[in-house]
Amino acid sequence: MGQENNMNFEKNVLLAPFTTFKIGGRAEFFYEARTVTELAEAVTKGRKLGLPITILGGGTNVLIGDKGIRGLVIKNNTAAITIRGAKGSYRAGRKVGFVYVEADSGVVFNKLVRFTVEEGLGGLEAHLGLPGTVGGAIFMNSKWTKPVSYVGDAVYQATILTPKNETRIVDRSFFRFAYDTSIIQKTRDIVLRIVFALTPGEKDDLWKVANESIAYRRESQPQGVKSPGCTFRNISKSQAVVAVTPNHTTSAGFLVDHAGLKGVMVGDAQISPVHANFIVNTGHAIAADVVTLIELARRKVKEQFGVELVEEIVRLGEF
Repeated sequence: MGQENNMNFEKNVLLAPFTTFKIGGRAEFFYEARTVTELAEAVTKGRKLGLPITILGGGTNVLIGDKGIRGLVIKNNTAAITIRGAKGSYRAGRKVGFVYVEADSGVVFNKLVRFTVEEGLGGLEAHLGLPGTVGGAIFMNSKWTKPVSYVGDAVYQATILTPKNETRIVDRSFFRFAYDTSIIQKTRDIVLRIVFALTPGEKDDLWKVANESIAYRRESQPQGVKSPGCTFRNISKSQAVVAVTPNHTTSAGFLVDHAGLKGVMVGDAQISPVHANFIVNTGHAIAADVVTLIELARRKVKEQFGVELVEEIVRLGEF
């Protein structure tokens, strides 16, 4: 950590270009970290200066306020992937057990999935097409629904930077993974690296699952648009009973659609006509436009179905 005093933070950097929504004001201070060492040193320096720290990965799943973010925003561009080893044996000529793959938190998740599938390692293949970075996927415990699987299911251990600027290795249980959540949403721990425990498999079979996932995303979700991903979490089964949805569907998109909001616009922000749980920036939308649409959708769904929608999108900064 000896280089932290030599780091120069940029000032007043526009953040919209670093997000998939292309919305957001400026960072008070800004730094791009290309290695795990740089990431840890930037966080440590920012904390010592008394600056609030915001880590920005792929810029997905976030809405940055029009007034920007106070403190230090660190763009996580760390990118290393390494096979760390294996544990297991051979049975009937087939390898069984786990292979451990370590990825920096800034690795683009699709890059990691393609790497593991090409290596014939199963556990992440259904997540091909997931936007964002490894760190973001851990933060949100990103999921796939056909069938249901979570990124956290494949986690073995992680290297984190604690609020006291200490580096620790923790196992999967530390994260307390649940639907769309992990403990680091509430703590100030920063994920530096993640080790995934993956199982050897047939490469062709893994690619089949991966390509089916991509095909479904392309068929059901808006493509080639400026959007952060899903706006709301799906509701629970008990809420679906209250809402009297067909077959007790828990889809937030269904609720927003049947509240009559598909295609509705505020400024240049639009509830997607393809999938109602996506808000897209059709031109030069601002965060205030998006917030207005979010509140409209929550109000209309509450009025019609009697359930409260919870945002999946994470708001950052000042609005």
